[in-house]
Amino acid sequence: MITNQLLHPASIVVVGASNNVHKPGGDILRNLINGGYAGELCAVNPKETEVQGVAAFADVKDIPDTDLAILAIPAALCPDAVEVLAAEKQVRAFIILSAGFGEETHEGALLEDRILETVNKYGASLIGPNCIGLMNTWHHSVFSQPIPQLHPSGVDLISSSGATAVFILESAVTKGLQFNSVWSVGNAKQIGVEDVLQYMDEHFNPDTDSKIKLLYIESIGDPDRLLFHASSLIKKGCRIAAIKSGSSESGSRAASSHTGAIASSDLAVEALFRKAGIVRCYSREELTTVGCIFTLPELKGKNFAIITHAGGPGVMLTDALSKGGLNVPKLEGELVEELKSKLFPGAAVAIRLIYLPRTRRSICGSVWSIVKRSSTI
Repeated sequence: MITNQLLHPASIVVVGASNNVHKPGGDILRNLINGGYAGELCAVNPKETEVQGVAAFADVKDIPDTDLAILAIPAALCPDAVEVLAAEKQVRAFIILSAGFGEETHEGALLEDRILETVNKYGASLIGPNCIGLMNTWHHSVFSQPIPQLHPSGVDLISSSGATAVFILESAVTKGLQFNSVWSVGNAKQIGVEDVLQYMDEHFNPDTDSKIKLLYIESIGDPDRLLFHASSLIKKGCRIAAIKSGSSESGSRAASSHTGAIASSDLAVEALFRKAGIVRCYSREELTTVGCIFTLPELKGKNFAIITHAGGPGVMLTDALSKGGLNVPKLEGELVEELKSKLFPGAAVAIRLIYLPRTRRSICGSVWSIVKRSSTI
């Protein structure tokens, strides 16, 4: 259940807030402040009356009514805090950063069950536990860095793992990839990857919503629902790329100990992704590169011209395009002569690519304008 209080809260309380920004409760409060959150913000800290300039209360029973509660306290304290916040403070959205739940012990799983029972009873949303939080253009409720540039036309990232979300963000930021939202679902006790995709599908607005979704998945709990909503989003003009980890026996054991994920057959995952139209990736660099490619205008046709200042990479790209079923045609006739008239000696144009050693960008643009006029490209 994804509520408006989760996506656009008018008020937020950080339970376990700290002046130490190296702690989750301190880092997330700093990110909220630095992110320009415009709503009411308060903190719960039994030892402070003010945390990072924000009013602090000794107990959750003392705070005013609030939309969203972020918990950064020991797992054992979370169920009672959630009960008070939901029953007495009208909280209808929770982000639980804390670990020590079902991913670790049976006792931890029972704590999760108590929390889920409470949030469902009051019709509230739950992200986590064992996550880094949620970040969108309205509020930066994450306790991690980097904070990417956020824009409505950016990418939506949904990740089973908080650390992997950060790992992906680090790669994306260096490529200049913008984001619209980042979801770290952690143990996904209530809201998992399928739930987020369903919400995005059922509330999709082609004029305002991001059309690019990047996924990191450790467990597919409901493959039919994932297939349905991913396919639906793609039919609406979206593009989706995903990593599905835990495909090996050892990897599935690691995923289970990490977020309690249940293994899925790798062949089944491959078939599901192909049927839905999801581009499968196998590393963060591949995922973020595909995300960058998705931001480019859709390509028409199969013919390519390569303009490069380094011959070797151009040859490798030619091979890659050819193996992918695309065509890099040979340049011949008047086109070659016209290109040579614009280039320095040493430039090669009669092969499958145009090699421009030590060439200025202005010349590259001129060359491209000539190549575009060719009927072979």
